[in-house]
Amino acid sequence: MSLDFVQPFLGLIILLVAICAERFLPLAKSYHPLTLYQLIIQNIRTRIYQANNPTWYQYLAGTLGAVLPAALVLALCFGIISFAHYPQWFAGLILYISLDFQPLKQSLAKIPSLLMHNQKSTARDILKPWLRRQTDTLSSLGIIKASIETLTLRFARHYFVIVFLYLFFGAYVALGYRLLQITRQTWSKKTPINSPLLRPVDTLIYLIEFVPIRLLCLSLILRKAIATPWQNIKKYGQFYYDKNSGWLLSAMSSTLQIQLGGPALYQKRRYAKMRISQHSLPQVTDLILSFNVINQVRFFWLILIIFLEILFVALT
Repeated sequence: MSLDFVQPFLGLIILLVAICAERFLPLAKSYHPLTLYQLIIQNIRTRIYQANNPTWYQYLAGTLGAVLPAALVLALCFGIISFAHYPQWFAGLILYISLDFQPLKQSLAKIPSLLMHNQKSTARDILKPWLRRQTDTLSSLGIIKASIETLTLRFARHYFVIVFLYLFFGAYVALGYRLLQITRQTWSKKTPINSPLLRPVDTLIYLIEFVPIRLLCLSLILRKAIATPWQNIKKYGQFYYDKNSGWLLSAMSSTLQIQLGGPALYQKRRYAKMRISQHSLPQVTDLILSFNVINQVRFFWLILIIFLEILFVALT
């Protein structure tokens, strides 16, 4: 009888187990399965990229270099799961491996205390592994801005979007998106951000995360009167270098009532990224508050998912 009761909620139970495992038992990078994939992607970039290659070649190389390795991994997972005795639990394992937010959160949680004690160099060292931009010249303000922006974007792309894709399209799509993200992050560390090599993977990621990013933004701006954050998104987010990132940063900017964005250094080259909003500059307290905002949004969506699952089971 108890098993009959649990069976309709098995999908929800697996989801919660994966989320709790990522929260309390995060995988270290040194033995994370996707670290090997990152090394493979890094080697592929070394072989296919030269700055003086024709644009059409870089588009083609970028497409094949991003899609084929991901397709191979997904095919391997499909083969394994076809013979698994408990395929749903194996899908949950894929979700657990794909989620990657807690290590970042644990690292960034140390920064407020360091800044309060004027230990900026240590704060930069903590921030450096998580950013593509150069951190060695960041001021306290730059460290705070970069931390809030990274926390917001990584929560969206390494947590929320993955859970969304897992719920609606399954573990394969969630893992495929995560592999594309790894490709984008790995290649962009040594490739100009406007390189044609990155355009195909950028386009794929933009299309995949279009809907979930906007749902997340909606949950962020619900904390305030809708009109003001929406104006912020229309004014800044729509014209940011990446619209999905622009929406996220505009929503967080409106929620915290602070300014985000601004110029940044990538590979020793200065990029004049747009400043988002005309609010006051962020302080250490705003960084602490951003953690609370992320926790509240995560709790809201978790409760909503549980409620909808129970409602669905009750109606069917």
